[in-house]
Amino acid sequence: MKRPTKRIIGWVIAAVGGWGVAIVILLFLLLLVTLGVVISSRDNALPFSSTASVEPIPPQLVPLYHAAGAKYHVPWAILAGINKVETDFGRDLSVSSAGAIGFMQFEPSTWAQYGVDADGDGKIDPYDPVDAIFSAAHYLSVSGVKKNPMQAVFQYNHSTDYVREVLRLAEIYQTWNPLSSAWVWPVADTGDRISGVGHSNSEPLNVIIHCPAGVTVQAVHNGTVTSVTGMSVTLDLGNGLTVIEQGLRPTVSSAQVVHVGEPLGMAATRGVTASIEEQGAPLPLLWFVSPSQPNLAPTPPPMMTPTPANTP
Repeated sequence: MKRPTKRIIGWVIAAVGGWGVAIVILLFLLLLVTLGVVISSRDNALPFSSTASVEPIPPQLVPLYHAAGAKYHVPWAILAGINKVETDFGRDLSVSSAGAIGFMQFEPSTWAQYGVDADGDGKIDPYDPVDAIFSAAHYLSVSGVKKNPMQAVFQYNHSTDYVREVLRLAEIYQTWNPLSSAWVWPVADTGDRISGVGHSNSEPLNVIIHCPAGVTVQAVHNGTVTSVTGMSVTLDLGNGLTVIEQGLRPTVSSAQVVHVGEPLGMAATRGVTASIEEQGAPLPLLWFVSPSQPNLAPTPPPMMTPTPANTP
């Protein structure tokens, strides 16, 4: 190269300076990101866009997440997060562009391998919420969700954006109660000591509130009184949900409609017990009603590990 040409190039580099180097680096990084997106989304069961919003989980699905999570040792809230992102809790059951089907969006080949007949009706149906949720738990368990939740969710849908959104929702579902605005604690003083009775996947099914005798016991939710005994009140909340509060002297009568926070009676002894059922099956009460004490919070958030590398 002739000396004048070298001098001209030197002037250009000097003029552009650090900004030119920075622009080249940014262009290179942009190319890498673009390639990464193409690779990571190549095998997606569902083309992903981050439109999932936080909303109350349909109450009838909560016991399914808990039961499937307990059986396969999968955080129940990850199942809820996947269900929300994949089909909006079953509201959108259309077949994806990649051919994924059903309530939890499985590709047919994956469903054939991991689908289970969870409700025992003799059919393995991807559109049956029970079969689909338990099958998703089965697949996540085999994928190693207990050791590495991020990698297991990545196996479910090969998109890092998808993984982040599912785990974001899962953490919210586990640490914040989406129904909290419509529920209250059975007694006004949330500082009273509490203890759990009976557990499902480390979550108490019945909660004893060690409050003084004579304090007001209130309705945890809007409902209709269906049963009154000398020491208990049962409320029908609709949607198959029933709340039983025991250890109180009732001041309400059967068939009476009550609203959240209204008195049901007075604590008869030092201890009021509250529980909730869905179609007769007990649910973890603290998922719906959270006291101020964190010691009986639901299952801990999943351990966050580095984002999985994209695989071809």
